[in-house]
Amino acid sequence: MLVICLFRPLMRAIAWAPLLVTGVLAIAMIGLLDAGSPLDSGDSLTLLRMMGPLLGAAAGFTVLDEMAAATAANPVSRGLRHRIRCLAGGLTAGAWWAVTCAIAVARLPEGGVLRLPGMAVEAATCIVAGLLAVSVAARFYQGRAAVLAGMGGLLGVFSVTLVLHGPYWPWLYPDRPTWEVVHYGWSAALVLLLVALDVTGRGPRGTR
Repeated sequence: MLVICLFRPLMRAIAWAPLLVTGVLAIAMIGLLDAGSPLDSGDSLTLLRMMGPLLGAAAGFTVLDEMAAATAANPVSRGLRHRIRCLAGGLTAGAWWAVTCAIAVARLPEGGVLRLPGMAVEAATCIVAGLLAVSVAARFYQGRAAVLAGMGGLLGVFSVTLVLHGPYWPWLYPDRPTWEVVHYGWSAALVLLLVALDVTGRGPRGTR
């Protein structure tokens, strides 16, 4: 019952604009690139992988609580508010990615295939990483500075993963034999990030 009461005011307090803009941009990119022609699997893979970090960065804005530093007391715990914000931001980002993915699949040429389960895990991990990055930064910075710091950290992590290469490279191509093994790693990372996100959202012990 408490969650239901909190849901509406929190939804109104969340900064939705970055997610809205990023989602529309994602659909426009996947829909308009070579419009009127099939979009091959390689281009679809690249675009969908780009959308994961972008939607993760945009989802980070939903974690930002502008009133947290100015409110002396809160009727509900910080952890509960944080979980609702993360759930709303994460599900919305995931929905945008799913719509983009559906358009990509519809545009595949005959015989074209995307390895969707693994790609979905990648996208989910990127989105949770974006939420976590801003949650951690909010411990040290206030307001928009927390989002900028979180996005900077997220960009740094992804930049490092992009320059790493080898049979267990995170951004492996679907035709590589280690695809399944690498995505077990992605799944493990997703679980760890979700646990870290929940822990980071809690206030200091003995506080709300």
